[in-house]
Amino acid sequence: MQNNSEMARRNKVAIECYITTVVVIALAYLLEVVKHNRTVANYLMLFIMLIGPAVATVIMNKKTPDSKKIPYVIMYGFAVPWAFMLFTANNKLVFTYALVLIISLNSYAERKFALIAMLLYNFINVISVAYFAATTTFENEDVVTAEIQIMLMILCGIFNVFIARTGSMIINDNMAMVEAEKNNITALLDRIMQVSGRITDGIDQVIGRMNSLDEAMNRTCTSMEEVRTGSSESAESVQTQMIMTEEIQNRIEEVSRHADGIVSSVKETRDAVALGSQNMDNLEKEVEASRAYSDAASRELQDLEGYTQQMQTIVELINNVADQTSLLALNASIEAARAGEAGRGFAVVATEISNLANQTQGATDDIQTLISNIDNKLSDVAKAIKTFIEGSEKQHVVALETVKSLGAIQTDTSSIEDNAGGLIKSVDRLSDANKKIVESIQSISAIMEEVSAHSNETYESSERNTKTVDEVLNIVEELHQQALSLKQN
Repeated sequence: MQNNSEMARRNKVAIECYITTVVVIALAYLLEVVKHNRTVANYLMLFIMLIGPAVATVIMNKKTPDSKKIPYVIMYGFAVPWAFMLFTANNKLVFTYALVLIISLNSYAERKFALIAMLLYNFINVISVAYFAATTTFENEDVVTAEIQIMLMILCGIFNVFIARTGSMIINDNMAMVEAEKNNITALLDRIMQVSGRITDGIDQVIGRMNSLDEAMNRTCTSMEEVRTGSSESAESVQTQMIMTEEIQNRIEEVSRHADGIVSSVKETRDAVALGSQNMDNLEKEVEASRAYSDAASRELQDLEGYTQQMQTIVELINNVADQTSLLALNASIEAARAGEAGRGFAVVATEISNLANQTQGATDDIQTLISNIDNKLSDVAKAIKTFIEGSEKQHVVALETVKSLGAIQTDTSSIEDNAGGLIKSVDRLSDANKKIVESIQSISAIMEEVSAHSNETYESSERNTKTVDEVLNIVEELHQQALSLKQN
């Protein structure tokens, strides 16, 4: 059993062969008209008989390409002009045109149609041979030609039937195989449908996963964008931190130099304090000696005041003696005046004694003045010595406090020196640590730059992956639609 598409293809091939045959015959007979072997009327009649069925088959094929009437139209439509050619032909080989058409009709591979075609064309062929045998005189050669014509048409018809039967058998076998294959395909399609259902379910899951993956990739792109921005900012911060750390390193080196200067100054201060302490010790000794001298001078001043008082007493005594001498000289002068001439020498003595008394009185006044001056000066000296002693006492106290302060300063200086030494060690350790920090920051800076580069690459890869996911998602959705369509079909 032939399906519609096969019948349409067979009709198409048969019509093409039929049209080709008709065109060739029409051209051949036109050439006969040109040679004046045929009349125009005869050619027109033949042309109409050729073209009419050909046009009808073309129209039928346009309307119904798989029509089963087309092969019969071709067969009967060509039989009429072929019979006309046989009965009006000048050449007996005209019958061969049917052989060409019969061969083209083998494409239908139907035994019944081939048998009808064989009987029809052989019947026309035999009638034409009988007609010529009855109307003309056959010679031996004509008989042989007629026999060949009849046998050739019979053989061609029989072979056509055999070929059609064989083709039909092959077609039936093929149809059986096709049916079996159809059953197999049906079973396969059932399995495909089952698999398609599972594929559809799987595709649904894949679509869900791909949507989740798409969202994750979008979040990854967003995160990588933030990482890229953060990496750039971190790199800039690290660069700034590295600059500040290098500045700190410079400050640390400057502090180290100042610390070294402090240690040197502390050492000089310690030496100066030690020298000052030694000088203060000497000063304390000198103050003690000065205090002793002051005490001795105070005692000597007290003795000198005693001597001054004694001298004052002596001066008063001399004054008393001078007063008594003056009084005595006055009495002597009075007595000498009484004595007259006898007392004149005594008056002279009295006068001399009075002069001596006066001189003594003057000298005594001078001595009294000197003693008063000495006493005043001694008083001033005593006050100065007391002030000096008080200053020495204060100086002694201050010196003692200074010695204590210098001792404390020396102790503090030693502590400062120790602390300065510790500061230098700490600065050294800080410098080493800061150098390590600088190295670490440089490493971090390099790492951050590498991280920034990798984040850019990752971001670009994420974008490419996102595009790939979108493409895969589109493909999966298309597969899903195709699976649904397959399942519905």
